[in-house]
Amino acid sequence: MSEHREQERERDQVSQNEWVHWLEEVLESAPAEEDDVLFASARLGAIAALGADDVERVQPLVGELLTGAAQDVGTPVSLANVVLSGVQVIAGEHGLAGWMAQARATPAEWSLCATVVRRGEAYVVPDMAADEATAQNPLHLVDGFRSYAGVPLTAPDGQVIGSVCVLDTEVRRYSEADLDVLRAVAAETTRRMAGAGEVTPGTGAPAA
Repeated sequence: MSEHREQERERDQVSQNEWVHWLEEVLESAPAEEDDVLFASARLGAIAALGADDVERVQPLVGELLTGAAQDVGTPVSLANVVLSGVQVIAGEHGLAGWMAQARATPAEWSLCATVVRRGEAYVVPDMAADEATAQNPLHLVDGFRSYAGVPLTAPDGQVIGSVCVLDTEVRRYSEADLDVLRAVAAETTRRMAGAGEVTPGTGAPAA
């Protein structure tokens, strides 16, 4: 039985990776905008150097951190998103369900975390329905998310590679204390990605 589950898990991982690669090819076929930081080679190089978009590697490192973030802020979902030029990879998650949990990626054009990357600072949307920038976003219209708060996820060289964020299905205002929780999780996420070799089973922590 356990061998069967392992085979299913491996098939799911292959399917997920194929989906992400296909999505990258489709979305990145459009010409790069020279002034768009998402396309900056130094930033993309920092992502590659960290292996930050490797879901299978990153999830065990940061899952417990994201669970804590969701609990502390009081939201059902917390994510560590890595934003490539055309695709947002959900490298770590807590509370995600549905197609996003299966695909572990979205188009970058849907990504609120892409705004964090472009601005290099926290981005908060108390009510997606009332905000012109997000009212038509499929994450709101299709998936039912209503509010968002994200802070920069920064590589050791200072490049903003994505965001640690929380999502809620309710309208809500996020406090500076909430953002501080996310900042602490983002800093620890970077530390773990940069310093991780093997992960100690059951802990999510790098092995000594």
